[in-house]
Amino acid sequence: MNILWFQRDLRLADHAPLQAAIEAGQPLLLLYCYEPALLSEGHFNPRHGRFIMESLQNLNSILKNSGIVLHVFRNDFLAVLKKIHRRYGVGCVFSYRERGLNVLEHRNAAIEAFCDENEIQWHASEPLEGLPPAADWKKFWQKEMKKPVTAPDLSKLKPASVSIGFIEELAVIDTPDHYHIPDFHFQRGGPEQAEDWLNSFLKIRAVQYLEADNNPYLSRYNASRLSPYISWGNISVRQVFQASQQAMKEGFYPKALKEFLTHLYKRDYILFTTHQGYACDSEDSGAVADENQQRLFDRWKTGTLGFPLVDAAMRCLLETGYLIPRLRFLLLSVLKQRLPEFEAKGLCWLAQHSLDFEPRLFYYYASQPLGSRTFLNPVKESHTMPSSIHFMRIWLPELVALPPRFLHEPWLLKRADQNRYSVWLGSSYPVPPKEWIPRRMRKKKLQSRLLSS
Repeated sequence: MNILWFQRDLRLADHAPLQAAIEAGQPLLLLYCYEPALLSEGHFNPRHGRFIMESLQNLNSILKNSGIVLHVFRNDFLAVLKKIHRRYGVGCVFSYRERGLNVLEHRNAAIEAFCDENEIQWHASEPLEGLPPAADWKKFWQKEMKKPVTAPDLSKLKPASVSIGFIEELAVIDTPDHYHIPDFHFQRGGPEQAEDWLNSFLKIRAVQYLEADNNPYLSRYNASRLSPYISWGNISVRQVFQASQQAMKEGFYPKALKEFLTHLYKRDYILFTTHQGYACDSEDSGAVADENQQRLFDRWKTGTLGFPLVDAAMRCLLETGYLIPRLRFLLLSVLKQRLPEFEAKGLCWLAQHSLDFEPRLFYYYASQPLGSRTFLNPVKESHTMPSSIHFMRIWLPELVALPPRFLHEPWLLKRADQNRYSVWLGSSYPVPPKEWIPRRMRKKKLQSRLLSS
């Protein structure tokens, strides 16, 4: 028999290994493994497991109509492969090659060694084969994006027959039951969900995409919100590209969708030219943190640091797994500049809670300089970021009654103001360390920012 091994490619359309496995004409076993090595890697979070589980359920509901089952094992793929080969014999393994974590590289090397030793062919495809020099990248990418999107002919797939008892033997770790508990604060996984989000974006939500790209309030509704679906392979970049091109031909928001495709191109360029991924196994710096710094780090993690925009950004990430890049950079800035001894732990925290975590993309953005300044001023960001007032009022209900001048800088509240607005500093809302509070902007600039807010 042959094996089709799903990883971060949880879809059926535009799936080269699936197409090749069907064309091989041999009995085929479809499987996905919750691998203990990945479950224990520091970046992994139950929100990722839930998204994967929802994706697998969606795939199985589609495959069920063709009498095909996608088997889900809680075991290392190599252990599963060894047992299947010993019992039934395996000719070929078809999959994409997942990259970006050290644990993946070690796992891939072990699988290759076993396959070579047992004369098993592992067809490990790359999403884009034959990468050109950087100078040719854009032309190459556009050519790849225009290739036909293949839909598998499931009627030609020959399901491999394996006993139920043997299948049960392959799952050696506990079933992650908490993944089955739905949480409607997060986007649901699955290729059908990905199609719905894509269609609603192209035909409706892209109307304000150009404004939403830098607006934390609008981005919740008018950004594409496709990043988790692309990261976990519910939909391919080629599918998104071609659907966007078709929408533009039909007259839907050409300016916005052109900008969207530019971002899509940049994402792929970063992904396929960054070979190192971020793993949560790096050590913190040698600096020793005192108890006060530990408390401040805990406040940063929970969105109770005392800077409203920083706290709102963290709370939004914790509850939805989503943030626009500008807010991610703001969180990174506070972490790197004010809490450098916790940088590794903080980066791991952000990775865990980002629903669209992809190790190479995360490594790229985490390693970027923060800009021309060494520190992003959270007060200035609060004043200049579009619709920041609306965003902060959503995620900071304890400050909802404050007028803008105090919402940006609540530490300016006097005792009478605190009583008037029922916001008591240090009690209902924390105060940041005095030395962290940036100097106030000039009065004219501050007034203009407030008026624009």
